[in-house]
Amino acid sequence: MDRPAWRHALGEMRDAPASLRAMLATNVAFEPLPDPQPQEWLALHEEHGQTFDEYARTVTRPTAAERTIYLRPVDDMGSLSDTCLSALAAFAGAFFRLDVRVLPPLILEPATMTTRLAPDTGTPQLYTGDILQRLFAGKPADAFCVLGITAHDLFPHPIVSFAFGEASATCRVGVCSVARYGPPFCEDAPGRLPGAMRRRCCRVIAHEIGHMAGIGHCVYFRCLMNGSASLAESERRPLHLCPIDLRKLQWLLGCDLTERYRQLQRFWRDVGDDQEATWMASRLPASTLRWPKLAAFVGRSA
Repeated sequence: MDRPAWRHALGEMRDAPASLRAMLATNVAFEPLPDPQPQEWLALHEEHGQTFDEYARTVTRPTAAERTIYLRPVDDMGSLSDTCLSALAAFAGAFFRLDVRVLPPLILEPATMTTRLAPDTGTPQLYTGDILQRLFAGKPADAFCVLGITAHDLFPHPIVSFAFGEASATCRVGVCSVARYGPPFCEDAPGRLPGAMRRRCCRVIAHEIGHMAGIGHCVYFRCLMNGSASLAESERRPLHLCPIDLRKLQWLLGCDLTERYRQLQRFWRDVGDDQEATWMASRLPASTLRWPKLAAFVGRSA
């Protein structure tokens, strides 16, 4: 990756809040995104990245009344337990530092849905546009966004085989699917590493809410907002934001980054994921660092 490219994407740091500058001054490594392999997202899609300055020019901040994330099961089919919904709500609340509430399930009328068989698996799929329209129709007035969660396989366009999710930054509604993860939601299953399903579910909901927050796919670092064309590629995305997208989120929502990482550490510790809890804890000392150390990370402006 061209280092000046990500420095340009991060923007002029002298204009950033002191807390953000301090947070980005840590020596925690953010891995550059390597060149894509055949059939990976960036090998199939031409994306040039979204700079912080582009983001701040085009995205509208929510009003003081629009501070709630709503999660809504879609045709639940008994797959989504209250325990799982509570865990996902707790994670989203810590990640975005907004209130999170769970809406009653959205029941779809099959006759009104556009369906097909998946080109790659032959299993039934639903068109995401139909679901997004219904979610938007029932969007509460105080919503920052509404995210549907479903076990249905999804497709966003006739030429696309499937999608883990789709979101509208304009309407701030989205839907994500765990059909390709395999049920049960969030729960361990034979043959899987402990916590693997929970991490997958947390990863996909944060990615889609990130899109509803106006954050595009990241092309600079290994980042939660990387695009993915397969489950294997999705699994390589970390559960954290790169410095560029972290700055976007802080600008949009005004969240206290130290408290954000403290809450994320607490969430991962409480669910028994020591690896994620340790990574989040490594961010906390950054709040005591001072501006001059930032130069080692972001460089000085020309």
